[in-house]
Amino acid sequence: MPEITDLRAGDPAEVAGYRLNGRLAPGVFAGRSRTGEPVLVRLLPAEVDPETFLREMEPVRAVSAVGTAQVLDAGVQGEQAYLVAEWVDGPSLAEVGGSVDGVGLHRLAAGTITALVALHQAGLVHGDIRPGNVLLGPDGPRVADAGLEHAMAQASVSTRKVAVPAYTAPERLEGGTAGPAADVFSWAATMVFAVSGASPFEGGSMAETVARITGGQADLPELGELHGLIVACLDHDPEARPAASEVLLRLVGQTSLLTGRVDGGPAEAPAPPPRRGRSVLALTAAFVAGALVSAVGFQVLTGDRPATRGTAATAKPTSAVTPAPGAAPTPTITSVQTEAPSDDVKKKGLTDTKLKDVAVTLHEHPDDSMRLVSYLGSGGKFSSFARPPAGEFKEVGSYEQPVLSPGGDWVALNPMLKFQTSELDQIKFVRMSTGESFVVSTVKKPLQGLTPVWSRDGGRLLVSVYDQDKERRLVGFVVIELATRKAVHVETEYTDNPSLYYNFAPDGTIVRGFWDGKNSGIEFYDTSGEVTKTMHWVGLPRGGEWFSPSGKRLATVCPNGKELCVWDLATGARQATVDFGDAKGSFLGWFNEKHLMVQDPGKKKTQQIKIIDFIGDVKRVLADLATDGPVLLQFARVPRS
Repeated sequence: MPEITDLRAGDPAEVAGYRLNGRLAPGVFAGRSRTGEPVLVRLLPAEVDPETFLREMEPVRAVSAVGTAQVLDAGVQGEQAYLVAEWVDGPSLAEVGGSVDGVGLHRLAAGTITALVALHQAGLVHGDIRPGNVLLGPDGPRVADAGLEHAMAQASVSTRKVAVPAYTAPERLEGGTAGPAADVFSWAATMVFAVSGASPFEGGSMAETVARITGGQADLPELGELHGLIVACLDHDPEARPAASEVLLRLVGQTSLLTGRVDGGPAEAPAPPPRRGRSVLALTAAFVAGALVSAVGFQVLTGDRPATRGTAATAKPTSAVTPAPGAAPTPTITSVQTEAPSDDVKKKGLTDTKLKDVAVTLHEHPDDSMRLVSYLGSGGKFSSFARPPAGEFKEVGSYEQPVLSPGGDWVALNPMLKFQTSELDQIKFVRMSTGESFVVSTVKKPLQGLTPVWSRDGGRLLVSVYDQDKERRLVGFVVIELATRKAVHVETEYTDNPSLYYNFAPDGTIVRGFWDGKNSGIEFYDTSGEVTKTMHWVGLPRGGEWFSPSGKRLATVCPNGKELCVWDLATGARQATVDFGDAKGSFLGWFNEKHLMVQDPGKKKTQQIKIIDFIGDVKRVLADLATDGPVLLQFARVPRS
């Protein structure tokens, strides 16, 4: 907030019962409500028609958007309209720009884009994102003055010009309207200011700045992991910019395996850094997701290679929420068939299902071995959906990653936005059949748990632990026992690439991919965090489910990074080398014992999930995605009686 000065001659002492006690700017005052709460009071200029202004602001008043400074009251005093807004006790970004970087930048970006997502989901735009409208409150950033610029322009009896061109989208400067894409552009320019203290299009004069926005290039500082995202948001073409919801997904690390070619195909991603290196890690630190496949099975893991042992870490039980007296009884742990009923892929008799709140259409057969069981909506509310074995998708949460258990009775909900009400990270469990729920605390800030996966028996949930203060490195895991509702946090020796998260092997052993600068493979951990065995020749695991339904096979990206490899888990022998064939893209998991699921990026704003055999031939399309943005889906094996 600007400095509060004394009221001047001609300033009102009160507006509609709100007592004014200081001046922030012409027509903008610090005040108190009748109950003594601090508020911001804005008295609109006389040139603004009150009736029109209040009508234009009414939709904004009706929305309680996360991350915005809320409009508390509005009306007319005398012949002037007024607004009363939430008081945010902190400076504006305009006052501290040039001093934000690292984790602080990431948190600022996530907090502010969340506000835009909520506004856009409500059918509104902010219209005036700039450093002066981002307030840094004690509980996080707040975006102020949503809809104000538009309402004033509509209600002004004189022509109003764009006030701050340095953060204004090119389409607006060329006479267009302020749509959601313009908000994204202004947001990105504001994030650049947070780092550098200047607009990325600063030209020394208004004319030169406008010329650079409409036809020049952005001058960007070091933005680390956010560089590519900011560049995309500053694209001159509004259609080419990501939506605010996609930006948020990327910021919180929803880097789905349905987004980009990371596991093969012509646009090969660079190899991850060596595990013991100190290079900055990719944004996939959070919610390294994709098609997270829950499964059930048991297969004793053996091998003919010597184990590589690390130093044992101490198992650290964390706090957990104990069931209250009279709470629901201990959860029943269900098991499901491990073998797929058939290794065929049915092509006829498919049912098309269009999902709510996400641009995905499923093509399902009743005999499919795998099906979509949960997903995250891509709208501003980010609704969580889950589907039990016998039922339809239903909403089970909001702003939470849903992961359905084997058998479909319990869904684990991992919050996308951490530490909103507590210093502890938590997982919420909801029983699909009854709606009962409980919460288990996992780790304490700055640690956070991401990428939850279920054991095949449905009795445990495994969460990878990242340290936000150490370049978001992966530093261990948490195991939650469903029956006892308790969590154990285990620190591990190796901390490295966050995209190589922890997973369950078919027998319940904890496994993880690794690359030591020379070899890439998987390693097996005991419950103390010690490495007990490695398969250092198999290449990197990707997708949600690395292991086949029987638990006898393992699929990885081959060591050459160009094909998929299928390995015998007991002997370590390669059984197949699978070319992607016509389905260039990413490996998502197993469909049945003889078929794999891959994502084909297709053309712009289209993707497909395909089923291929070990020859690489496409047997069927499992889903169409009318988007090229990130999509968080969970496929799981269908329980059979």
